[in-house]
Amino acid sequence: MLTQQNTSILCPTNDLEAHSIIELAKLHGFTIFEGPSFWGATLADALAEIDLNTCKPNLLAIELPDLDGEAQQYLDQTGIVLHTLDHHQYPQSDARHTLSAIEQFAALFSLPLSDYEQLVAANDKGFIPGLLAAGASYQQMRQIRDDEARVRGVAQERAQAFTWLNTALSSVTSTDDVVYLACPADYVRVMSEVAQFPTQAAYEQALSSGTELKLSQVVIQYQKQNTTTQIEVLANKNRNAFSELVANWPYSSLQSWFGGQAPNYFFGASAKKDATACSHQFDELYDQIKHILK
Repeated sequence: MLTQQNTSILCPTNDLEAHSIIELAKLHGFTIFEGPSFWGATLADALAEIDLNTCKPNLLAIELPDLDGEAQQYLDQTGIVLHTLDHHQYPQSDARHTLSAIEQFAALFSLPLSDYEQLVAANDKGFIPGLLAAGASYQQMRQIRDDEARVRGVAQERAQAFTWLNTALSSVTSTDDVVYLACPADYVRVMSEVAQFPTQAAYEQALSSGTELKLSQVVIQYQKQNTTTQIEVLANKNRNAFSELVANWPYSSLQSWFGGQAPNYFFGASAKKDATACSHQFDELYDQIKHILK
């Protein structure tokens, strides 16, 4: 049985939920190792940054996939027992869960969540529609999203991306219900939110009527010097097709991820190393995405 006395926590610092988990763990006296601040961090990335000499017999790794099993092998040699907590799907690792990471963490150790932490959980599971479903007002939703940008250090970048998008939308490629954006790689940390952000009128109309908030379906191709560095899909159409794509991932030079609360989802892929060397795989993936969403 995991307890505060026999368990250390290893958690990244790459979003609002991660920061909230760390603060909750500190409040209850856990030994905490703070992991990487970038999205897509793996267990190997996190272990490379910490000293395990003060680790307790059990290590709970939160949203840090061990994609090749090497981190598990390393921990086996130290005698530390690894436990994992996640709710996303990765190639060869399906950790999907109905509860967010902070909800799972709280349940595991019987910890209460504040109203704010419950909104953090709703945001992490279901993004803006999740906040609406949790009853958040437009102002509360904006506060959570602003706090997310602040803890990630992208508030200024996010504001610039909103400005860029307002100009770009006049000339983007789109189908009847999917917008295709070619976006500067400079906005890779924020455009997934910016491209789907609802107006106050649309949000409040959905909240007052009890209807579903329909966000724009967007495919974002991030580019640097005409080279694709990452692709993201934010949609609600053909969800299972993307889940199956990740489960049977065919692109060896790209890493992928998939998650989100149904019917909405997010899917993404980025280069494992040099983006230029895997341009043909990005092209093939982009064509496959368009086929799935048509």
